[in-house]
Amino acid sequence: MSSVKYSTRVNSFALGKGKKLPTGNEPILELIALAGTVPGLTSLELNYPEHFKHDSLEDIKEAIEKAGLDVPALQLRWPSPRFSNGAFTNADAEIRAEAVQMVTEAIDLCASFGADHVLLWPAHDGYEYPLQMDYTKSWVWMVQGLQAVADHNPAIRVSIEYKPADPRGRTILNTTGAVMNLISDTNRANVGVTLDFGHLLMARENPAQSAAMCLQAGKLFGLQLNDSHGVADDGLMVGSIHLAETIELAYYLIREGYAGTYYFDTDPVRENPVEECGMNIVRMGAIIEMARLLVRNHPNLPTGRALDSAPILWETVMGGKWNTTVSV
Repeated sequence: MSSVKYSTRVNSFALGKGKKLPTGNEPILELIALAGTVPGLTSLELNYPEHFKHDSLEDIKEAIEKAGLDVPALQLRWPSPRFSNGAFTNADAEIRAEAVQMVTEAIDLCASFGADHVLLWPAHDGYEYPLQMDYTKSWVWMVQGLQAVADHNPAIRVSIEYKPADPRGRTILNTTGAVMNLISDTNRANVGVTLDFGHLLMARENPAQSAAMCLQAGKLFGLQLNDSHGVADDGLMVGSIHLAETIELAYYLIREGYAGTYYFDTDPVRENPVEECGMNIVRMGAIIEMARLLVRNHPNLPTGRALDSAPILWETVMGGKWNTTVSV
């Protein structure tokens, strides 16, 4: 288990006591120190430019080191209102150029941390109304923007974190298939995908199936773990609602050799954020161990028969042997 890297977001530590969203003025250095108190946490991911507004880069790096953490990736956030009508897909060429420039800055900053991964969440690249977005032109602009940032430094991986909606009514990248199509059209080795468990549920996709597709193509660069009731981006603790689906996801991650970070994107609105993050780590560690047992002890899974796989999953979670005798 020591080889597994567990990461989370700084903003989680600004929540709790009923607070759902950060104000943008949180004391980042204090939040980094708080993250360092979570048992088992190895890493922390920062948002650009959000987390670099008030403190120097040197102070942030020193705080990360004091907390005993590393930075495996930076996450790009295009701020509104400037990018509220889109970043790479904005109809204004000047704003599209600014969007590209912001990512290249994040790439350079990422390299200064010794990291190799920048995540892009195209939060505003979408629409609400018919005939609002030119889908064909927007797709071309998205491809061109990705190619530009990928070529800026081929040693830095760039991944897309898709979400089917929110804050937009719909997004241009609303399924795993759409993102994989974009990656194919971009045709750059350092462009891939980051899958968010809750976003996949919102899109009515199966996280394990999406991960298998991306792993097979060698394009699963990142993973964001949480849970939800499937309608909105609830950001609940790992395995709290969809435990079986989380175990299946981990099964494919282990079987196919995923070597990336296990990142928690959760919203401890009413929970103590340090305790909540610690619980995520304990739960995910147990789930990964279950997945390893499934891969090692059941090499013929999946068999294509639910009555073969269901008892194995039940025994893995509950312990003991499956009783095939049904009492009426």
